[in-house]
Amino acid sequence: MDIEIKGKKILLIGNGFDLAHGLPTSYSYFLDFCDKVEKIFTFQHRLTEMVYKRKFLDDWNIDKSIKNKLLEWYKKSPTNHDELLIELNDNIRDNIWINYFLEKRKQLGQNWIDFESEISTVIQVFECVREHVERRKLMVNTGIEYKTAELARDFVDFAIKSDKENLQSMYSILTEGLIDSNFITYLDAFIEKMNINLDKLIRALEIYISEFINKIEVSQKNDDIKGINPDCVLSFNYSNTYERIYGQSNKVEYDYIHGKADKTNNVNTCNLVLGIDEYLEECDRDNKLEFLPFKKFYQRIFKSTDSSYMEWVEEIRQNSEYPYELYIFGHSLDKTDKDVLELLICNDNVQTKIYYHRKSNDDKKELGKLIRNLVRVIGAKELIRRTGGSHKTIEFIPQTLPEVD
Repeated sequence: MDIEIKGKKILLIGNGFDLAHGLPTSYSYFLDFCDKVEKIFTFQHRLTEMVYKRKFLDDWNIDKSIKNKLLEWYKKSPTNHDELLIELNDNIRDNIWINYFLEKRKQLGQNWIDFESEISTVIQVFECVREHVERRKLMVNTGIEYKTAELARDFVDFAIKSDKENLQSMYSILTEGLIDSNFITYLDAFIEKMNINLDKLIRALEIYISEFINKIEVSQKNDDIKGINPDCVLSFNYSNTYERIYGQSNKVEYDYIHGKADKTNNVNTCNLVLGIDEYLEECDRDNKLEFLPFKKFYQRIFKSTDSSYMEWVEEIRQNSEYPYELYIFGHSLDKTDKDVLELLICNDNVQTKIYYHRKSNDDKKELGKLIRNLVRVIGAKELIRRTGGSHKTIEFIPQTLPEVD
């Protein structure tokens, strides 16, 4: 559906949008979900239903519809499990990323949620290992030189938390200086396994969103969102939350830039994007391609996600005399989405209103994070220019606090 957007409103939403509607979409909730699903299989022959329910579900702080659905799956006989449950378990079982994230959360606490940052750290360590092996020296992209012992420590940190059996042998080779011509082949095989396991994690997340999150009833609309009435919605979420709660009008155009969850997919047809920012220097980006599948821009192209926003940007620039409004709600403004955010925000005919979450009237903790992230996206000079004076185009707005009964 083609929509002319001259002078229209664009709403950009991130995961904070779903959280503001009480939906358990954070990565921490998803890790809990993976843990429960795995235990359905692990304990189904050893625990009665009541023991299982008391041990693994009663103390789980999540919407009761998700608990009931898992219990419904659990009640089925082992030979008659729900097909989605079987697929979930296949994708979760022995998944090196899920194992790593669960261990990482034990270290950093229950509120840790940064999958992308951790994936980026691990990938860059592997990039360094690979370069070290190929060149017999270690040069990291930031220009900082690591000693082999320091590199090995970071390398084994991932090994311990994900796949001890396979990675420990590589760690021994690295630390004992026993590198030979076969090591790169072995390392590349494990990198491929990392990629396959990431695809499995993403598919498990798709099932969680489409079969569980999208079926949770949302009883109350957000006051800030109700008043926007956008013409276009750019969603970085996998859920259909805005569409099913506010999108009764067929005039709204949607762009699910990171894919839209659909339970009828499989691990090969899933089009959800969960990747990392480009970390290489410009001179290396077109040559060092071993870790390309982990990067967001690659996944968007490979999975053919919607890119309608590019047409919106083109029309905005072609019609510079028309004022446009960009509303950002629930997005962290992280630099992993720099390419998209910069194209929309850095137009003089676009007035950008960024809503920030707060727990009280004087709470500005989230505002501080958004400002820091936006500096990484458009630069301090550009942010200063756009938040004051005659060229002001960016405004930060506190989210409306919910009414207390």
